[in-house]
Amino acid sequence: MPTYRLAVPFIILFLLGIYLTYEVSSSWSFLIIIGMVALVAGFILAPQINWWWWERFPPDIPPELQKLLTDRHPFYRNLSATEQREFRRRVFLFNQGNNFMPQGMEDVPPDAQLMIAVAPVTLTFREPVFLFDNFENIVLYPHDFPSPQFPEQFHASEIYEPDGVVMFCFKHVASGFLQPGQYLNPAWYEYARIFRINYPGYDYGDWSGVSWTDLEAISQFPHAALQRWIGLPELDLTAMGIAHYFLFPTNFQRQLPEIYHRLQSVFSIKNN
Repeated sequence: MPTYRLAVPFIILFLLGIYLTYEVSSSWSFLIIIGMVALVAGFILAPQINWWWWERFPPDIPPELQKLLTDRHPFYRNLSATEQREFRRRVFLFNQGNNFMPQGMEDVPPDAQLMIAVAPVTLTFREPVFLFDNFENIVLYPHDFPSPQFPEQFHASEIYEPDGVVMFCFKHVASGFLQPGQYLNPAWYEYARIFRINYPGYDYGDWSGVSWTDLEAISQFPHAALQRWIGLPELDLTAMGIAHYFLFPTNFQRQLPEIYHRLQSVFSIKNN
């Protein structure tokens, strides 16, 4: 943690103050006070200090996670080397800036965090602000789960806006990330919904004439299969369509060319 590194000189100052105060003169006690105040302030402000440091000097993600991105994420693979570094920077910051809360799991391993992060980082890659401050809590279950909103339905994903919570079943996330042609990573669907909540003014195209049959032609995922996979009867067609735009771009352009070009303008570069 950056805070620990920044604390080292103040620890030395604190210890030096103790030594000089007892061995030389009590007039050196001010060093103890300075060191103590700095360490307490650092402890209280650790999250802000860490974030300030990471924004400026973010470490790269481990090589095994870089390989996962290269092997499994075509969007990342098609970026330039500079853009790939920026993508990895955003993945790191996304994972640091969100609270991952395991349920029925000991922790949320780094590869699981990556499999979730690829969707929001890709969706916001052309945005200067890429974190969703209103959805900072990510709850991960090992299997389908019920929730207060849907206590009778075991499902794979959900968002709950009042508490800023996004919930996922890890089995579904991993299956969709590793085999996107056979399974849908629910992170794409939920973060497409969140993107639209955060950017309601964008023109996403006219979806009034789009049907689930159109999406099935793009992905070969029938509507009923998607409902069973997510586990909820009501799915957001537009959010699911945006997920299809990223996961099956060639088929999407062929099936829905007008909306494809509209989404291109939404997700194109805003600022460099």
